[in-house]
Amino acid sequence: MKRLVVTLALAVVLLVALAAPAGANTAVWHPCTVATFAAGDYGSFLEGMAADSHGILFGTLTTWGYVSEDGSVADSNIGEIWSVAPDGDKGLVATLDLSPNGMLLGIAVDRRDRVYVVSADFGEPQTVGSGVYRVDPDGSLVKVIALPAGSSPNGLAFRGDRAYITDSALGAVWSARVGDRVATPAAPWIQDALLAPGDPASDPTMMGLGANGIAFRGARVYVSVSDYGRIVCVPIHAGDTPGTPQVVCEVPELVTADGIAFDAPGGLWVTTNWGTTGGAPSGALYRLSPSGAVQQLADDPGWLNYPTMPVFGSTRATNHTLYIANGAYFDYEDGSAPDIQALPVGMPGLPLK
Repeated sequence: MKRLVVTLALAVVLLVALAAPAGANTAVWHPCTVATFAAGDYGSFLEGMAADSHGILFGTLTTWGYVSEDGSVADSNIGEIWSVAPDGDKGLVATLDLSPNGMLLGIAVDRRDRVYVVSADFGEPQTVGSGVYRVDPDGSLVKVIALPAGSSPNGLAFRGDRAYITDSALGAVWSARVGDRVATPAAPWIQDALLAPGDPASDPTMMGLGANGIAFRGARVYVSVSDYGRIVCVPIHAGDTPGTPQVVCEVPELVTADGIAFDAPGGLWVTTNWGTTGGAPSGALYRLSPSGAVQQLADDPGWLNYPTMPVFGSTRATNHTLYIANGAYFDYEDGSAPDIQALPVGMPGLPLK
């Protein structure tokens, strides 16, 4: 009975927050810092985060190398995968030399608690290559999916033994079954104008980022499209074939939408890299109701610093906590550092399978 009372009390806290006016900031939220990461000599960026069944968080950190002003000299970027316990105890799990123009992005845990990370190589020619690596218990990285040059993989999620990877440049989602050999999909699982990026050359408000965050709810995959503040839903039919994409929501406040995560009642939590007030550090947090209504929960509140990914805790002790990865993309300029914030939100996340 006590557990039910506590759960109901936490739910009331969330409902009160969600009932606030759409433009309200978040005086009711009291996040705490779980872990902070070093910025290195030239800055670092925390992009992806996921939780395993034991409540351990895993994050992808790229530590930038030196780049000369004319771009003629570029030292290595180093990719790091970190584990973080709910009490803040963290450890370096694996590293990857991304020399000279690579970075680590999405990270996901499959139903057997194996960890996978996305690498993107923006070099011409590529050196590391774009694709997905499995992180083995000994810290070694094994490539399981290779993606072609010209792709820009970003978000990662699993459905069964298939990995789904958003492509921010091609406006697409790749899909491949993960096995003992390296999968090399010849074409995206789906590519659509609704997932495509804008063109910064013709519209300076665009960043050239299309499909970004990805999350499943039943036999539907949801994708955030950064440049347009758009959430797109793609039904999954028999044989793993995609249905017709549909726009769930598109509002200016969701421009720069990055990571997304579902709660158990069906609400979708969205982090945006930038808020709307012009405050610094910048970032915002939103929740889309199951009907698609948008509720602003935080808008440049001071504890968001280019947030990249929301993740619900996965254990009984943590499943009412939303963890937020602060990428701190501008840390080299403003002296900040990437971190992970814990936010009690009063309802559990949707269990991942």
